[in-house]
Formats: sequence, structure tokens, C-alpha cells
Amino acid sequence: MNLKHVEAFRAVMVAGSMTAAARALFTSQPNVSRLIAQLERETGLKLFQRLGVRLVPTSDGTAFFREVERAYVGLQGLANAAAQIRNLGSGRLRIAAMPSAGLTLVPHAINRFQRLYPGVTVSLHVNTSGTVNHWTASQFCDLGVAVYISEASDCEVELLSKVAAVCVLPAAHRLAKKAVIKPADLAGESFISLCHGDGTRVQMDEVFQRAGVERVLAIEAQYTAICCEMVRCGMGVTLAHPIVARDFAGPDIAIRPFSPAVLFPTYLLFPPHRPRERLASAFVEVLREQHDETIAEMKAAGRRTRKPTADVA
Repeated sequence: MNLKHVEAFRAVMVAGSMTAAARALFTSQPNVSRLIAQLERETGLKLFQRLGVRLVPTSDGTAFFREVERAYVGLQGLANAAAQIRNLGSGRLRIAAMPSAGLTLVPHAINRFQRLYPGVTVSLHVNTSGTVNHWTASQFCDLGVAVYISEASDCEVELLSKVAAVCVLPAAHRLAKKAVIKPADLAGESFISLCHGDGTRVQMDEVFQRAGVERVLAIEAQYTAICCEMVRCGMGVTLAHPIVARDFAGPDIAIRPFSPAVLFPTYLLFPPHRPRERLASAFVEVLREQHDETIAEMKAAGRRTRKPTADVA
């Protein structure tokens, strides 16, 4: 039994005659008759009987047709699955992200991605950049988003962005009236820092050291989001990634540019020694679009709402 035999049988059952089946298959009626005869010999079943000019399925033929239809439904399912895979419409994407991205930028990008590819299951795992490196290198995740690259990591790396930190202050703080915050403005201020060992913390400390400015360094936190929440509670001021700061913005918080620039890098990590997943590549395109649009919207909003004033002592 081969597929041509089964196709001819199914066409006759659906069309109701060998002549109509031949038209549907773009072949001749004698060829369809020959294929049916071969199928009957191979299966040992009498599939049709003639009643005058009519071709009527036997009980065996009807039972066999039910099985053929079940097989065709399965084949159609495979064809649909293949089409979805070609169009990135199904599958699973595992993303690892450090909190500053995993709690802000990445969920927004996932929302946009799933509107484009609703059949894809996306798993988001949030942890430190070191763990993100490990999860991606071990191929537990298909894509990593981190703020630094582990020296032990052999992941493939791309730069997503380097954006300048903003100063986050309580809304009622005297410095909230300024258009741009500078290191000297924060002299003697209670400053909420990232923990030692974070690359961006090193940058921040160097900026204040070069300016000869001493801050009150009484509070540290591992993640920028926690620093922003502490600002909301009135515990001090901080420098933060602008997207993280934006997601914590509200009536209790003011966000101002900071100069000179302290850059927050964000890296994309891919598992080593294997072709890049198409789903991961598609998500990266969406993530870049989401990132660039968010930064552009924030800059435009800042220009609309921020009015430069004289320096405040």
C-alpha cells in the first residue's frame, strides 16, 4: 500500500465516483480504477460494489475510510505544525534576565512578541547576571540578558545598549527643581548605592571621586529596582537605569538626567557552540525595538515636562 493508492480511495469516497475523483486528482478514470484495484489486492478488502451505474462503498470500505480520515487529520496536523514552525508560530523560548531588565523591559517585549507569535510559549527566569550567564552557557535558556559578562562564560555576546544613568530623587527633594543633577549637587546627600562588585557601582564611585564629592553611603542594595523603591520610601537618592527608574516613576519620585554620564550596559547572551535559535533571534528584534522606543518616549516626555531652572543650593 502506498500513498497514491490511499489518495485515490479517499478521492472516490469524497467525490462519490471514479470520474469525479479523477478530475480532483488531475488524472484519468482508468488510472483511478487501477489504483483502487491494487489497493483492494494489497489490503484483501472489497472496498466498493457497483449497483447499476453507481459505485457504493462496502461496509469494509466505509470502515477503512474512517481510518483513512483519522490518518489524514493527523497528517494535516503535522502539515499545520510545520507551517507554524516555519513562521515561528509554535515552540518554546526560555529567557534568562537580571532583575533590572527582567522586571521592566523584558516583560514589555514578551507582550509584544506574543502578539506577533501567539503560539510560542515564553518562560522568563530572573536572577543575577552571573546566574544568567550560567543558565545561558548551560543551554538551560535560549537567551540571556545581563549587565556584565562572567569571565568564565563562553556564551556568544552582543551589546543591546549602553544608556546613561538618571538621578532618582523623592519628588519633594530640593534638587527635583533642577534640570540636570551633577556630582556636586549630591555632596552630603544620603546615597543609595548598588552593592560592591557591580561594574556600574564602580563607575558611579569613580565619577564622585574625580569630582571630589563625598556622599553619605549608608545604604546598599543588590538591584537597581530596590534602590528606586528605597528612594520612594524617602531613604535617599540614587542613580539608576532610566527604564527601571521610569517603571518606578510616580507622584513620590522625580527623575532627572545626571552629568557626567554613568553608563549602564546591557548584553545579550546566546548559548555557545550551537546555531542561534530562530525564536531567540526573532525575540531579540522585538526586544531592540521595545528598548529603542522606550528610550525615545522617555526622552520626549522629559523634554516636554522638564523646565530648566536656576541652580538650587
